[in-house]
Amino acid sequence: MSYLSGKITDYIIKMGVISDELYEVYQYGFQIGMEMFSCFAVCLVIAIYLHTILEFAVFTMIFMLLRTYAGGIHMNSFSGCFICSVTVQTIILIINRQYTLACPVSWLIIFCGALLILRVAPVENINRELDLDEKKHCKEVTIKVLIGIIFFSAGCTFSRISNMVSLIALTILLVLVSQYLGIAKYKYEKNKWR
Repeated sequence: MSYLSGKITDYIIKMGVISDELYEVYQYGFQIGMEMFSCFAVCLVIAIYLHTILEFAVFTMIFMLLRTYAGGIHMNSFSGCFICSVTVQTIILIINRQYTLACPVSWLIIFCGALLILRVAPVENINRELDLDEKKHCKEVTIKVLIGIIFFSAGCTFSRISNMVSLIALTILLVLVSQYLGIAKYKYEKNKWR
């Protein structure tokens, strides 16, 4: 991905669209974009195979919104991130398809998980530490996202779409686990560099 993003950035500079000074910014942006797209595409193909496209869309939306602002664990390589993301998302879709959580259990996970996610949000990583303003902004957006998730879950509950409420609970649980793993990894890496 690094090689391809470098080639694209070289081409754009050669065409005169951007200046040489912005090489690193665009190269990094293209690399992250291609990595995210490739992971998304593989997960979409798996969701199509499993006949869980709607669940894939809901999972992806909730997971990406929460992970963007609440934070979580970040792998140190693209391959690690790719394998972990595809595996975890596939497992969540399969579990939810085979074993739908009872609505009271789902709501318990949603409420408790939301409170715990909010308590530790945002989770930093060694490559991206946040200043106070960024932390405040992430916390505020996390609150809005969690409120939106609760309203969406209520709508699914009243519509008797229990498998979707179950999926939301599993997604919140996954984000929560990711946050605590991210905190542990951040502390370990921070102490390692001291």
